[in-house]
Amino acid sequence: MRSFIALIVITLCAGTAAEAQKRKKTTPSRSQSASRPPPAATPTKPRIIGTTVVIITKNGDRITGEVLDLTAYSVRLRADNLESTIALDTIASLAFGGAATPSTGVDQPVGPVRTDFARDAEAALGFFQTLASSLKPGVDYTEYGRQLSELRRAGERFVTKYSSSDNPAEARVVSLIAGAMTDYTWARTIWTLKFGRSSDGTIAETDAPVVADTLVLYPDLRALAAAGNRLSVEKLLAGIWRKASEKQDRARMLIASSR
Repeated sequence: MRSFIALIVITLCAGTAAEAQKRKKTTPSRSQSASRPPPAATPTKPRIIGTTVVIITKNGDRITGEVLDLTAYSVRLRADNLESTIALDTIASLAFGGAATPSTGVDQPVGPVRTDFARDAEAALGFFQTLASSLKPGVDYTEYGRQLSELRRAGERFVTKYSSSDNPAEARVVSLIAGAMTDYTWARTIWTLKFGRSSDGTIAETDAPVVADTLVLYPDLRALAAAGNRLSVEKLLAGIWRKASEKQDRARMLIASSR
């Protein structure tokens, strides 16, 4: 599965600059200091990559392995010399470098979010709420596209501004907003597939990669949208929109609980 928005990495850990090696206490001459170039910065990688992760899935399976990659949607790891990718929505609890603890189903922030971050997050989430509210009475394809464009502009500004935050609570909110933005974008692409393909409002999983990716990420939507051996576009869209709404709610809860 293609990686989309690799923001959750900074949610779970923040990269830190490597400590400089202690030097002997010497006082170089002024001329030596002027001619000597400053030491080059040592590049650092997020500490989460390469560490051990313990995952307990919602089915009760326990998996321990080495983290290879993390995205807003999945974790890729190596366990028993085999690589695998696990969708985050199928994970009940996840812990790094130690035993997994039971999940409460609620994101646990570490430290408060900044006032300006909370203000900007609420402003961005306002566009998400506007689109979500318009879905209840029903929105046509053209109006959905217009609102999605506004949502993406606001969401991308917010993500760009705060994607490098080293505050775990802030980074988690960023990843949730980015994930919800992708959900709404995928939904429009799938909605487009409906036109000209069939008269009964269904599509096949093979009609576009985005359909297959959606079902891999959200396997529960397969049964929800099943229409024989095809998929109901209307039910699939409803499921994706629900996933986006859940991310919005979790982002708001994180902001409120970490203040």
